[in-house]
Formats: sequence, C-alpha cells, structure tokens
Amino acid sequence: MANTPTANKKVKKEWILFWMVVPFILLVLVFHYLPIAGWAYAFVDYKLGKLPWESEFVGLKNFQLMFSSISRLPRALRNTVIPNTISLAIAWLPVAFAIFLNELRSTRYRRIVQTVTTVPNFISWVMVYGLMVGLFSTDGMLNTFFLSKGIISQPFNLLNNINISWTLQAVMGTWKGLGFSAIIYLAAISGIDQELYDAAMTDGAGRLQRIWYVTIPGVMPTFLVQTVLGISGFLSGGMDYPLVFGTPLTNPKLENIGLYSYNLFRDASYSFGIALGIMNSIVSIVLICLGNTAAKKVRGESII
Repeated sequence: MANTPTANKKVKKEWILFWMVVPFILLVLVFHYLPIAGWAYAFVDYKLGKLPWESEFVGLKNFQLMFSSISRLPRALRNTVIPNTISLAIAWLPVAFAIFLNELRSTRYRRIVQTVTTVPNFISWVMVYGLMVGLFSTDGMLNTFFLSKGIISQPFNLLNNINISWTLQAVMGTWKGLGFSAIIYLAAISGIDQELYDAAMTDGAGRLQRIWYVTIPGVMPTFLVQTVLGISGFLSGGMDYPLVFGTPLTNPKLENIGLYSYNLFRDASYSFGIALGIMNSIVSIVLICLGNTAAKKVRGESII
C-alpha cells in the first residue's frame, strides 16, 4: 500500500514524540539502572580506590552484619516505619484539601489559598528548619510571647522534644507537600463527568451528598494509585528532615534508613551501606507488588 501524505505525516509525528522521550529514557537508564552494577561492592570488602575484583570477596558477610549487635538497622527501621505509618494514616488530608478548594465559590480566593499552600513544597528543609527555630526554639517567637503574657513559666522547645519527634516529622512532611499533592486530586476532580453532578442535583442531592457520592468515588482511583506508590517507598524515607532537624537529643528517633545509609558512607562503610541499599530496594519491590495486588482487589484492576 502506497504511503499517503496523511500516513507519512502521522509517522513523522510519532518519531518526533519518540525523540522527545529518548532523553528521559536515557536519564532513567543512567541514574536508575546503571548504578545497579555497583551492587557488586556489597559482596566484597571494598576499600576506596579499588575495583570490585581487586577487593577481598566476603560473600554475604555485609548482609549478615545488618542483623548483628553492631548494626543500628532495627532502630533505623523503627524510625522509618513509624513516621511513614503516621503519614499513611493522614494521607487523606490532601484529598480533603483538594475537595475543599474545589468547593470554594470564589476563584480568586481559591487561587490564593492554593498558591500559599503549594509554596512550602518548593522550600528547602533548611529554610523550613530556620523558620521552625524562629517559632519554636526556647527563645523563639512563641516562647517569648507566652512568657510575656504569663501563659507559661518556663520556655519549651518542640524541636528537641524526643517524645513527639515521629509525629512532628510526619506532620511537617504532610504540611510541606499538602498543596502540591492537592493539585493531583484537583486534576482528578476536574476529570469527573459533570453530568454526574447534574444528575445528582436533579435527584435532589445536596452539596455534601454530591461530594460523598460523586466527588469522593471519582477521586478514589487516584488516591489508591498514590497510596500504592507511597507504600512502595515505605522503607525509603528521605534523609532530608532527619539530617536537618536531627540533634543529639532527637537522633535516636530520627535516624531512619536513609540517614543511616548516609552515615555509613560518611564513615567509609561503603560495602555495608550498599548491602543495606540492596535490601531496601528488594523490600520496596515486594511492597509495591503487595500494594498493587491489594489495589487490584479493591479497584478490579492493577496500577502496574
């Protein structure tokens, strides 16, 4: 069959799209798949400057060290799982916030609120820490105000309170990403068929009933996808917050797996750190498979 101008134009357009995707494919290969070759260092006693085959082969010794008495893995695992569990328990907040924004009648007010709540996502944890110190340190603004009004007799320091370290970490992470996460759910809400709302209004459904029977079911597939992705990174807690907010008083509850791995590399325990990273990756793969299976049972279809 002879090539028609329309067919040639379509093929050309597809090739343009392909070449647009190629740089991102290369980035994934270079930064996500190529480093897997470095897993070989987990099976040798690596010394800086040597290649894997120049180092002493130790087999699974570094993996066995994870469960030895010298390992801080149990503590790091606890400090990763508990804050992530709290974050997972309040993962519905961005959904509720997106619905709140969608229900605001004033477009101008909605844009202002959305902008203000999205900005923290683009602020570094270092700047957030500076803000929190200015507010909650012993000589911060809140303590100064409460002392001057006689509300408290002694200053308090939330950032050094080890009893609330996990909760504070989860709440701060949720606050920082609340507005940005809501954008995803706002997009999901905008994709709901308007005729469903019209039909609900025709049947006499009020505002809250439309939210409950139309908006929430329409957002639920997106929420499940986000939840499964969150479960896959359950043991991959970022080291940003623990590294910035950690102090000698709070480190016992803030050193998660990410910060533990960083500290291992800082202390030149490269092989042990890589072995820890391998185990983390394997567990993450298992978790995303379990989460995908659960999502398939709930939704009737998987996300991968």
